[in-house]
Amino acid sequence: MDQGNHNTPKRKWKQINERERYKIEALAEQGLTPAQIGKALNPQRDRRTIERELSLGRVEQRHINPSNKKYEPLYITETVYKADTAQMRHNQRSAYKGRGLKIGNDQRLADYIEKKIKEDRWSPDAIIGRIKAKGMVFKTSICTKTVYNYIDKGLFRDITNKDLWVKKRGAKKRDYQKIRRVALNNRTGKSITERPKTANERSEQGHWEIDLVVGKQGTKAAILTLIERMSRRSLYVLVRNKTQKEVMKAISRARKRVGGDFTEVFKTITADNGTEFLNSKAIKEAAGCSEVYYAHPYSSWERGSNENGNRILRRFVPKGTDIGRLADKELRRIEDWVNNYPRRIHGYRTANEIAAA
Repeated sequence: MDQGNHNTPKRKWKQINERERYKIEALAEQGLTPAQIGKALNPQRDRRTIERELSLGRVEQRHINPSNKKYEPLYITETVYKADTAQMRHNQRSAYKGRGLKIGNDQRLADYIEKKIKEDRWSPDAIIGRIKAKGMVFKTSICTKTVYNYIDKGLFRDITNKDLWVKKRGAKKRDYQKIRRVALNNRTGKSITERPKTANERSEQGHWEIDLVVGKQGTKAAILTLIERMSRRSLYVLVRNKTQKEVMKAISRARKRVGGDFTEVFKTITADNGTEFLNSKAIKEAAGCSEVYYAHPYSSWERGSNENGNRILRRFVPKGTDIGRLADKELRRIEDWVNNYPRRIHGYRTANEIAAA
């Protein structure tokens, strides 16, 4: 007999409809597994089909943490399946079918981009830049703008614009009359204009910028941030309050964490004119550095690495956070993320890679 005459006809696949989606939502709320949900439907669905559907309708819900324990997060994020969200995304994808989307031919690339944005919190530019810098090979190639366009159109399964960084705002208007003023509380500190050329040009490592990131209004705890100008490597240390005494202790702790000759690790430090940084002698002793320089008043761009680094830190520690409830372990995790994030200015290498070069 002809073998082809005895092939079992394959059942035609049928897309999940809106009514089924609401059944899936109810079953998922009961805690059933994808395999159990598939068997409970009529007609029954394959486990993998349900897994894809759960990803399509995945949303995050944020709740206040009922626990009052000091080192637990303020909010709890729960991932749930919503039928209306899944249906909306299904409709969006259907509207764009047949338009020759490049990424539609490369599910591996789509999954990689989704993971990097959703789980690793990378920007589309960092993802595409890192792919090119590392010579990673996928079936297709797309640019950063295309990724943003796909996200705007809702073509990715798990990501939306809410998962992206806040877009860059326009430049602040500078008041040059204020810039020319002298910091009345800091007449003895060395001006940034005296800083060595190697620090200004970022031609060698060892020149740092220092600042404090404050927490919720009415609380005292803060985060001391140290950013190395050449590599953009970051060091974060918890501070109990903004007094000079506590800040010096934090600088000493940062110094103990870095290896090598301290005089090479900390050559200079550039600070603003806040009262917590006015004792340059104490800073030099705590950090083991040769000199401390002070930026002009109202001139935050003179410490641009610090300002940009603090903006990145605020992704994890938003304004209004009670920093006193932040654990050292969590802050170290954030620091590791920042130092292992690809930077366009480094050709999409990380701060740790530059520092180790």
